[in-house]
Amino acid sequence: MLLHIAVCDDDENDLNSLLSHLSAVCADLELLTQIDSFTSGEHFLSACIAKNYDIVFMDIYLNDINGIDAVRDVQINWPQTSHYVFTTISSEHAIEAFNLNAAHYLVKPLKREKIREAVERCISFYPAKNKRSLEIKTGRKQISIPMEDITYIEVTNTRCAVHTQDRSFQTYTSLNALFTLLDEDLFLRVQKSFVVNMAFIDSFFYDHIVLKDGTEISISRNKRTELKKQYQDFLFRFVRGHGS
Repeated sequence: MLLHIAVCDDDENDLNSLLSHLSAVCADLELLTQIDSFTSGEHFLSACIAKNYDIVFMDIYLNDINGIDAVRDVQINWPQTSHYVFTTISSEHAIEAFNLNAAHYLVKPLKREKIREAVERCISFYPAKNKRSLEIKTGRKQISIPMEDITYIEVTNTRCAVHTQDRSFQTYTSLNALFTLLDEDLFLRVQKSFVVNMAFIDSFFYDHIVLKDGTEISISRNKRTELKKQYQDFLFRFVRGHGS
C-alpha cells in the first residue's frame, strides 16, 4: 500500500532534516511512500485540492499562513482522512493542535525515534492502510478504498461507480481494468456491467442476486453455473475461516 505523505516547513534545514529522518524511518518500517515537501502553507493548501495525504507533518510557524490555520482550512474545505503531526519550536500550541485531532505533536529539534513514533501512531490510526485497497483516480484525486468496504462496482455511461456502504466514487477507469486489481477470492463479475463483493450478497437466485442493502443485480445468462460455483466456494472459505 502506497502512503502519501506531505511535509511542510519553511526552514530549509529543518525541512531537509525531517525528510532525511522520515525517509529512513519509512524504509526501516518497510513502508511504500510518496513524500511531497512544501515550503509554504499556501503551496500545501493548493496541493490538497487535488490530492489526499495520509500523513501530514506540519510546521506551525510558517511565513505565510500559520500551520494550525492551514490544517483547519483543509479540514473545512477538503475533508480528508489525513493524520496530522505538528512540528514546532515550543509546546504552547499543543492544545490547539490536539483540538484538531492531531496524531502527534513534536518539538524541534526533531529526533528520529520521535518521528518513527509519530509514523507508527498514524499507521495505527489508519486501519485502511492495513487492508487490501483499490487505488482509483476520481476527478483530480487519487484515492484508496479498502476492498472490504466496497459493496459493488457498476458501469454508468462512460464511468464506473465504486460503491461502499456510505458513499460512491466515480472514476473513468474501465470495469475490466478495475476487476484485474480486485481480490478474485472476494469479488464476482456477475455480468459485464457489475462486479460485486460476495461478502455483501444476501441472496443468490437463479437469474439475479440481492445485496444486503436491497440492491438487485441480474446474473449473466451464460455464466450462471460458474458464478454460483464461485459464490459457493467463497461461502465455504468463509465458514472454514470463521469456524472453531
